[in-house]
Amino acid sequence: MKQIAVLSGKGGSGKTFISSSLAVLMANAVFADCDVDAANLHLMLRPRRSRCEPFVSGSTAAVDPERCTACGACAEACRFTAIEMRARAVVDPLACEGCGVCRYVCPVGAISMHEQRRGRWCVSQTEYGALVHARLEPGEENSGKLVEQVRRSALQSARESGADWILIDGPPGTGCAAKSAMTGVDYLVLVAEPTVSGVHDVDRVIRLARHFRIPVGLVVNKSDLSTAQTGRLDAIATAYDLPRLGSIPFSAEVPHALTRLEPYPLGHADAITVELRAIWRAIRTVFG
Repeated sequence: MKQIAVLSGKGGSGKTFISSSLAVLMANAVFADCDVDAANLHLMLRPRRSRCEPFVSGSTAAVDPERCTACGACAEACRFTAIEMRARAVVDPLACEGCGVCRYVCPVGAISMHEQRRGRWCVSQTEYGALVHARLEPGEENSGKLVEQVRRSALQSARESGADWILIDGPPGTGCAAKSAMTGVDYLVLVAEPTVSGVHDVDRVIRLARHFRIPVGLVVNKSDLSTAQTGRLDAIATAYDLPRLGSIPFSAEVPHALTRLEPYPLGHADAITVELRAIWRAIRTVFG
């Protein structure tokens, strides 16, 4: 079983377009949408049924008003100023970081810590294979831990079904969630667009992948938007000795397919679909 992650340095580069296209071209695969802040691969693959579980992570302090003596020790110890002293101590759940120091210093044991639901994760069945996806609640943190949960569940589904591939649609950027999405994968497909920010951010992702010793292949999306910036992407690929997996020219048909929630190769027999198939062949070639 091989794990392939599709990542990009910035949002809007075409990562889910590539991921959904590869999903319909692959066989015997399991899919993991690790962009838990804005998951959308399930919209493209249209799952038939889903089993969802809550994602519980972190704790929030709660004060028992019957036991609290309003001594103020907890408020004084809280470095996040999450506790206000009134007739009794009152915790602001939005400010509380769940460190537990208030419970430790309370002389009467009036404070307890309660795990919090931060989102949910689902295992869905699609026409192309199992899909694990998740949703982090607005304003919540620990996206890296939720990505870990998604990947762990995808690995379990792949083992149970005997899948040959796990395709990971990762989050943009180089933060905690992106690191969780790429850690331990066998290959990284890096999608870049020829813009100033696209060139800058793709270099950051490559350096991060080098740190984890993950082999990388480059796909340039909307490659004919800027000859100069595409040239800079080619120079970066040469400098890092990265294979160029393929180039997708700009076409209005791509956003039209996305608005119809249709993976591109399903409804188009054109040069872009030919290139997408060539990209998948190039990825398979990496593994012999």
